[in-house]
Amino acid sequence: MRREWRNVDKGIQYYFQSGNGLIVGQVYNLTYTSIWGARIPLSATEEHVLGQYIELEFAKKAIEEYWDEKDRTLEVSHEYLLPGHGP
Repeated sequence: MRREWRNVDKGIQYYFQSGNGLIVGQVYNLTYTSIWGARIPLSATEEHVLGQYIELEFAKKAIEEYWDEKDRTLEVSHEYLLPGHGP
């Protein structure tokens, strides 16, 4: 899945899927500071905060690494699908 960054203003940037425009990450400046936050939306009402970073580039890298790891991870919805856990 191809993803890109979009700069909304000097305090917010979105990481989105270029195929459908779905936002999969956001970096934001903590009001009038040099600290940047990074978060991943999980649903319309939930998000996963990755942390606070000293520079914008570190926050963006955290989101990129999060999705890089997710892309390489096999997620199993039920434990019985794992080897040795079935009937």
